[in-house]
Amino acid sequence: MRRETRRPRGMALGLALWMTGCGMAHPSVKAEAPAKDTVAFVDVNVVPMDSERLLAHQTVVVRGERIVALGPVDATPVPVGAARVEGRGRYLMPGLADMHLHLVPGTGQPEDPAGQVLALLLANGVTSARALGGPKDTSRLVRDRVARGEVLGPTLRVAAPSLHGKSVQGPEQARQRVREYKAAGYDLLKTHGSLGRETYDAMMSEARAQGLAVSGHVTPDVGLFHALESGQQIEHLDGYLNELLPENDSARQEVGQVEVGEPLERMEPARIPALAEATRKAGVWSSPTLALFETVTSPEGVESLRTRPELRYAKQASVEAWTQMLANDSQMTSAPAGRKHRFAELRRQVTRGLYTAGAKLLVGSDSPQLFMVAGFAVHREMEALAAAGIPPYGVLEAATRNAAEYLGEAGTWGTVAEGRRADLLLLEANPLEDVKHTRDIAGVMVRGQWLPRSELDAMLERTAVVANAPPRVNKGVATATSAAP
Repeated sequence: MRRETRRPRGMALGLALWMTGCGMAHPSVKAEAPAKDTVAFVDVNVVPMDSERLLAHQTVVVRGERIVALGPVDATPVPVGAARVEGRGRYLMPGLADMHLHLVPGTGQPEDPAGQVLALLLANGVTSARALGGPKDTSRLVRDRVARGEVLGPTLRVAAPSLHGKSVQGPEQARQRVREYKAAGYDLLKTHGSLGRETYDAMMSEARAQGLAVSGHVTPDVGLFHALESGQQIEHLDGYLNELLPENDSARQEVGQVEVGEPLERMEPARIPALAEATRKAGVWSSPTLALFETVTSPEGVESLRTRPELRYAKQASVEAWTQMLANDSQMTSAPAGRKHRFAELRRQVTRGLYTAGAKLLVGSDSPQLFMVAGFAVHREMEALAAAGIPPYGVLEAATRNAAEYLGEAGTWGTVAEGRRADLLLLEANPLEDVKHTRDIAGVMVRGQWLPRSELDAMLERTAVVANAPPRVNKGVATATSAAP
């Protein structure tokens, strides 16, 4: 068994444990000044994600929150006092990013629902996340508490409450809401669509003026091409299936996110290359959320979904609610298996077409919901992208450097290089061979804090227990220890 270590937290005791056998100090570190806040991954294979390559037998040195050295093991000394993590036979890559997460109530403490989501993300190697939904009053609180180090979790970016046909009435109100959300400190805007063209244009115009990106749904009243022209980042491949229908087909205005009806038979995959090229030219990024829609339309049925092992980390009341939701969906239960398969396959073809054209993809799980458990759902999405024909490196790009690039932070994180934030994932197998290997986690580093496998397992077990703990009685009032994710 490989010995796994984490950064020593103590002073004299911690240094005494780690001084032995640490090798000579880095030239910039004086021998009398041990590196108390330094971790070294020794003799590790690095997947830097700056290009499709593998750097064998490297030492990566982290001090504080940053990578300060990366080079061949024989030429890169380990600073005196650094905690050593055995890397031989292992693979070090950037931490994963979930670009479509939903935060839940709480302050981020381990015993509350928000804290459980943070723990599940970290335990699955997710070190950055973008919340496209969550409680209005607490999502920014959790983001800021993580940033201040008050709670442990991935670095978060948080969207404002959704702008859609029911929350916004007219162009002027759209502009006002955008200004309010900017002043409130949100990182971006989310839309569920159905705004109408004039109100949508007002929202996009004010968003540009305020420096806020817009992400979300595309509905027929706006249309795919207008969303592309406007620069909206598109979730769920909204609008693409509509455009696969003949131009004079009335169903273009009726096809929604999930279509298992007769219009599927008239959709023409030959239209995909032109749509993908238009997306590339527009510079629009897509988060396909394939795994969620394949779950919703799964021909295996709800009982098969209930066997997913990660459901032990979800509140069982939520599992029952998801079961009832799908079981009572007459459209899904009555749809022929062939239609469900065609729907999923068309989405895969669109995704593959976007990648082939050079349009950028992002990994988003849209969890927690409908048997998609936070953290675990990121791996399901990556595997769905691979099943759609995206090569392993392309999937890894979508889950790491693409997210940083989209957010304008490519110089800060998303790759393994000197000066980058130390958000790292240590794996037991090569992810360039199979993206499923991103599940084989030996440890996670988030902003320089090392979490070995044993600590990740403890986080998972605590989450399983807390998520389904019985209500706690306080002064005669029963209060739940967690809420449905």
